[in-house]
Amino acid sequence: MPAPRLVLSLDEAFRILEALEDSLSTMETAGLAPGLVDELATVIRALHGRLGLDEGGQR
Repeated sequence: MPAPRLVLSLDEAFRILEALEDSLSTMETAGLAPGLVDELATVIRALHGRLGLDEGGQR
């Protein structure tokens, strides 16, 4: 059974976000799987929001 909540340190969350953003950039540059690129971008935006970030940094 999955855990009801996942708790990460801020450092862990930023590391995951960085890895997702790097993956997105690589996929965009290579022109890979446009649908997957869009989904990954949506996940990144959601994580940005949960971390209280916007495009320019912290809100």
